[in-house]
Amino acid sequence: MTSIRTFKVSTRALATLSSSEKKILPILIDAAKAIDKIFQKQENPVNNGANFYPRDATKTEIAEEAQKNSKIFSPFTIVKRNQKGKLIAVDYHVEYKNDLAPIAKLLKKAAGISENATFKNYLIAVADALVHGNYSQADKAWTGTKKNNLDIEIGPYERYLDKLFFIKRAYQASVCIVDHEKSEKASTIRDIIYASVSPNSHRIISPTTTNIEVRESFIFSGFLGRALFTQQHLPSDSDSVERYGSRILGYLSSLNYKFDKIIYPIFCAVFEKSFRERYTKDLIKKGCYYRVLLSGIVQHLHRYRNSRTRLKELFPIFDEANVAASGIEHAKHLVLKGVMDQKELEAMMIAQICWGFSEFVIARKNSTRDVYLKGDAMIFNFLIREGALLEKDGISWPNFAKMFFEMENLSSIFTRILEEGNYMDAQEFLAKYLSLETLKAFESRLLEIKPI
Repeated sequence: MTSIRTFKVSTRALATLSSSEKKILPILIDAAKAIDKIFQKQENPVNNGANFYPRDATKTEIAEEAQKNSKIFSPFTIVKRNQKGKLIAVDYHVEYKNDLAPIAKLLKKAAGISENATFKNYLIAVADALVHGNYSQADKAWTGTKKNNLDIEIGPYERYLDKLFFIKRAYQASVCIVDHEKSEKASTIRDIIYASVSPNSHRIISPTTTNIEVRESFIFSGFLGRALFTQQHLPSDSDSVERYGSRILGYLSSLNYKFDKIIYPIFCAVFEKSFRERYTKDLIKKGCYYRVLLSGIVQHLHRYRNSRTRLKELFPIFDEANVAASGIEHAKHLVLKGVMDQKELEAMMIAQICWGFSEFVIARKNSTRDVYLKGDAMIFNFLIREGALLEKDGISWPNFAKMFFEMENLSSIFTRILEEGNYMDAQEFLAKYLSLETLKAFESRLLEIKPI
């Protein structure tokens, strides 16, 4: 099943492209489409290790071999068996060379047309990375691009397909137009949030090296097309982030699509009519925008050293749960600064409830986002047990003051686990709060809402 998703871009956004960018656009879209073929070879919803590891290899066997051969746990290798049955690692750029070569050719063709020196440099660097495996140089070039309206992110980035170890990266691509006006406003919010937080020696990245961009998208492909992210932060590895900084990407096209198709219908299905009438559709949409924006900012802010190593495959569950809880917790600074009002903060919390239900609906069709479902389910169960959400006849009535207070508690818990917790700490919290039963109680109300 193809992972390619396309979106309609506004006339206003298209008008910002230069003549050379307009010539480059179809070339980049072709490159993005071609990534889908590689992703199809990696994806396997039946196996926790997708197609990154042999199906008959146990988790213990893989881990033991990795102690002898570090390339087994490289993010950019496929693990196979040789003729003698021994586990070996094959580099992505070797395994997929026949698929990667034409993509690299397209990127170099686009580079030849580009009039933006930094973007031209990036296109050449990422083309070389795809065929030679030097991804760090591509990350360096990408974080150094300036004043470009058109952008492409293409390569192996996210680890979510690897449910065994959360190590191997899946290929993805997106072609977008940067909305500079919205990006500037988002950067102001970033600055307010970061200015309110004390320095932390365990934090991987300084906020001063984090850029934020809001975009309209032409196409998602590969993992991004399957997961339909509304925000993403790249580069995704700690080494590149520490060396070159990072960029938070907000995807307006996928946010608008998800809101119309699933989030707002869930709001209408879950909440009682008299409650819904207190919040307009535009207000709920704004709450979703704040949720996505603060999630991206917080995910950078709460990057701690060795958290992936300590929490292993449980890391993404707590990372995603913390993004939601801490995003709401940090929103108080926006209220204090007059950027957000109380009603918008309430809408953001409503959006979080709907977001959890959306992951439940999406899971009917697609297991790619199951770590999001687990993270949101933990939050929902915690709020129910603490009395911040009152369930009656299948309808949740939020006590906003109590809900915000408990979100602050959750933020402290998740931050501690990410910053200094161990695998057992994570397991204990999961055992207490990870259940889908409370979400299933609303299933009859969600049956008409189709997975996206």
